[in-house]
Amino acid sequence: GTTGTARVPDAAGTPLVLEITGVRAGYGAVEVLHGVDLALRAGEALALIGANGAGKTTLCSVVTGGLPVTKGVIRLGGTDVTALPPHRRVRHGAFLIPEGRGIFPALTVDENLSLWLPGEPDRDAAYRRFPVLGERRGQLAGSLSGGEQQMLALAPALVKPPDLLIVDEPSLGLAPLIVAEVYAALQELRAAGTAILLVEEKAHDVVALADRIVFMAAGRVSWERPTDQVDSDLLVQSYLGISDVSAEPAEPAERPGAASAMPQTATPLA
Repeated sequence: GTTGTARVPDAAGTPLVLEITGVRAGYGAVEVLHGVDLALRAGEALALIGANGAGKTTLCSVVTGGLPVTKGVIRLGGTDVTALPPHRRVRHGAFLIPEGRGIFPALTVDENLSLWLPGEPDRDAAYRRFPVLGERRGQLAGSLSGGEQQMLALAPALVKPPDLLIVDEPSLGLAPLIVAEVYAALQELRAAGTAILLVEEKAHDVVALADRIVFMAAGRVSWERPTDQVDSDLLVQSYLGISDVSAEPAEPAERPGAASAMPQTATPLA
């Protein structure tokens, strides 16, 4: 499975799975992330929210190795992985579901699963978890509904829970009932000890799952608070850019299109 190295406990004894320290990164001469610091512990869900163009997807790409940092350090399970390519980071326990699901549309459901779950018993476990995938195992993944594609993307992680799951906009374009099923699967992973970095543009779906909410604006962490300390007034003020809720001065937004620069197709990295 996607099992990482020995985790490093924090001061409270809970292992730190992900540490992001002073990370700066961008595209060409345009810097998008301006010194981001985050930490995520085993079994903890952190929701990263903010307006489109805030740098959320760019941060996902940096953590998984799709975009190099220009300054700062990324640690997985206590190991400095800043210079490692994506496939090496998977060996340290990271699993990414990018925006757009990250499946291979021209392959069948079973062929997609076999890239992550080569053993037939593991694929059978995935079909038991999502029976609709079992009914469509010979169907091309590109012909599935959006909800079914998200189930296909999640299934390998549910069979072999990773140390760290990074999931970008999991509710995008999905009906409310399917969103509820996706979030139930994320709750299952969290209960299994997986640390979850969840990226959403809107906040309402993440409240029941997340332990902490981080608001990003203009490539910086504007604020970070336990979920129970985040109310609608704070969110409205943050999205409107009202300065008294921000720890950083306002800056020009990330360049148009930068947030989508991360490749949308997941490659089997194991």
